[in-house]
Amino acid sequence: MKRINEAIAEKMNEFTRGQKLLATFISEHCDKAAFMSSFELAAYTGVSQSTVIRFSNAMGYNGYAEFQEALQTELKYRLTTLERFELLSEQPTDADVVSEIALCDARNIKKNAGTSSDALKNIATRIMLSSRVYVYGQGAASAAAVYLSAYLRNMLPNISCINQLGIDPLSAVAQIENGDLLICISFPVHTSATLDMLEYAKSRDAGIVSISESKDSQIAALSDVSLVSECGDYGINGTLAPVISLCGAIISILARSDERFKNKLNGVGEAHKNRR
Repeated sequence: MKRINEAIAEKMNEFTRGQKLLATFISEHCDKAAFMSSFELAAYTGVSQSTVIRFSNAMGYNGYAEFQEALQTELKYRLTTLERFELLSEQPTDADVVSEIALCDARNIKKNAGTSSDALKNIATRIMLSSRVYVYGQGAASAAAVYLSAYLRNMLPNISCINQLGIDPLSAVAQIENGDLLICISFPVHTSATLDMLEYAKSRDAGIVSISESKDSQIAALSDVSLVSECGDYGINGTLAPVISLCGAIISILARSDERFKNKLNGVGEAHKNRR
């Protein structure tokens, strides 16, 4: 996915005078524009409200609401660690910090309800039919990859969590081939190591499933099936609760799809119960 500023720079010569005023303001003040209504943005920049709507369309969005959502997503990933610390410092007590993080996670987890059940079933089917499944999480998302892999191993014998191998991602998938599946969980900024791994897997005709910040993300563009999840916009670097929740949905649908998987999970639970 191109960043908003990159997309604006590419189209700048095509814009009208009014659209150029908007483009300049948004590029320099994304933090303000992201939370303005189309009327407020028009008034602030001195253009008509219809110009704001046409600008949104020219940027490739279906109206201002969709463009504003993209701006807000962009803003989340522009926040530096220092700026996140400043947001935390605005809360008067530690209890308020805990409460705000919980509320933010609850909002983002609720967004998972909009995930296509067909896409989840598609992923479950791909996992079942793949010769080998590789799971990778970039950076902090490695925790989600380990969580997903742990449950998949209880159901299938062919699961490889790249984050637990102790080697670089590209080396870890050196033997990937047609019939295998790579599940990649990554949020901006997507590193060259992550993109190189995905491009290599694609060149080997392996299946690719991604979980990222947008259907238009760089890793979604390389995927056969892509899911969207919020990594959180509050805390030191957001939280993984919404992503973990989505991984749990994949596991649950996989378990529901085949009685053998359900029995394996029950067997694991009984084994631990009997050890008590």
